[in-house]
Amino acid sequence: MNNSEEWKVYQFGESFDETYQLYFSKYGEVKSFTKNNPEGKILKGSLREGYPIISFTQFKPITESVKANFDEQAEHISELRAETRELKKIIKKKSTAGKNLQNAVARIEELAKEIKSRVSRLSRQRQKDLKSRALYYHLLVHKAVAELFIPNDDPENKKFVIHKNFDKKDNRVENLSWATKDEVVKRSFESPKFISYKISKPKKDPTSVSKLSYSEVVLIKRKLKKGEPAARLARRFGVSDMQIHRIKTGENWSDVQLSLINNKS
Repeated sequence: MNNSEEWKVYQFGESFDETYQLYFSKYGEVKSFTKNNPEGKILKGSLREGYPIISFTQFKPITESVKANFDEQAEHISELRAETRELKKIIKKKSTAGKNLQNAVARIEELAKEIKSRVSRLSRQRQKDLKSRALYYHLLVHKAVAELFIPNDDPENKKFVIHKNFDKKDNRVENLSWATKDEVVKRSFESPKFISYKISKPKKDPTSVSKLSYSEVVLIKRKLKKGEPAARLARRFGVSDMQIHRIKTGENWSDVQLSLINNKS
């Protein structure tokens, strides 16, 4: 990590839990701060279609009514535990015997069952409430860095962020720029990856998708040699004028040599 980096906190809104915060740097690094890790931790995140992404969970604040209900249940459990402690003290006294001892023991057993049941119920309720307040976030690092550090002169149209050097993992501020949808589409055809694909992509053999058979091509070349119009041949064989033209120029079906049919009627 570069100590001279400038960091900015990503704002989720006032209604979010402030015990979890994400900071982004001008170099594209991400750091999280939590209640258990106040010093911060550098996050690597994962990749989505080649783009670094940070996934995390935020929680909406608990409502006052739900909190009051949980507090009331917790208080009642505390009272039951306090009663249990007092009964255990009574049992330890030598003066406690007979019916009093039996009642105390029975009551402790009842309390143990009730406490266990109430603790389990409260735990389930808290988990359900926490899940209902969960908001799952997935932040693209390059988009967050741009939002924090790069002014957008046309936010209505420039809703995308591009990598100037086409490296999706290079999220330095100087490598990012806001762009329109049209600009993004145009750049996709300029990327080294796309150009490399176009160069290495095997060219289709025109004859592999042709409607014409070898014998038909022989006949077409014979007719062309005799001067029959390409348009008429196209209609006759159910192909385009362009395909007849390509046969004539040798662009398609170049393996059918005129020398092989010169002497045929």
